[in-house]
Amino acid sequence: MGTACSTDQAVLLVGSAAFPENYASFQDHGARTPSDRVDAAVTLGPSNWAKRFPKAAGDNQSPIDIVRSDVQQDPFLTENPLRWTYNGLQCTSLLNTGSGWRVDVSAPGPNLRGGPLHNNYQMVQFHSHWGTCSETGSEHTIDGEHYAGELHLVHYNVDKYNKPSEAACSDKGLSVVAIFFKEGKPHHELKKITDCMSKVTFKGMKCPLEQDIDINSIIPANSSYWTYEGSLTTPPCYESVTWIVFKEPIEVSREQFEAFRELMSYKEGGGPQVATDGPILKNFRPPQPLNGRVVREPAE
Repeated sequence: MGTACSTDQAVLLVGSAAFPENYASFQDHGARTPSDRVDAAVTLGPSNWAKRFPKAAGDNQSPIDIVRSDVQQDPFLTENPLRWTYNGLQCTSLLNTGSGWRVDVSAPGPNLRGGPLHNNYQMVQFHSHWGTCSETGSEHTIDGEHYAGELHLVHYNVDKYNKPSEAACSDKGLSVVAIFFKEGKPHHELKKITDCMSKVTFKGMKCPLEQDIDINSIIPANSSYWTYEGSLTTPPCYESVTWIVFKEPIEVSREQFEAFRELMSYKEGGGPQVATDGPILKNFRPPQPLNGRVVREPAE
């Protein structure tokens, strides 16, 4: 059922990556574990990722700028509606990855299918990207404009692959549902996460979530979406992702964004290890060239 990934590839699903204001160019001496090697490459900044991870220079990279006037309407997507069933999910823990936060998910079975997907997919985790202010932070842009942030619900293809790490570097291996954040009123479900942020201030800290999170309450009321074929937005940037980008944003308060930005990129007690260590103020990759790819939406 697919090809096995190397150990380096298997850390791909760690979540978001921290991209500081000033990218320090340094050698990854002492980066002994796969996670350390990815962290070292990430700190070089997105423009340098391809030096360590060649796929980052591929033709089908993500995120992209979605130009509304160029989107193609597809009757197939209308005839085969996107379906999700997030009941029964258990959001088990919150982790500071050193580059953002991640919630690990235990699912009883497949929970995403239809639309552009020809197989069944199961959620394994979700994480977020943000910026230094409400004007930037999302990875995907719409007609050149950013939202304040972006949530990624990561699913893997359970019909073709045995585990997420195998799917991550394989054809049609992953589907990521992207939900935009805009600054506004507090989000009730995300408050269950931000209330725990003080327990995971430093890299590697992990805590069980005290309240279960209703993923259905995070999905926008208007479920219209765009879809295209792309990649993971962090190293190794494998081109294995079918993206589903919801058009309608959800509101997140300024205080909740500030809780994100108070996370630290280094371990407790160790102090900053490189010049870019500190609060995780921004962790989004800039839009990548479309290179002839087509963005689709259900036909009206």
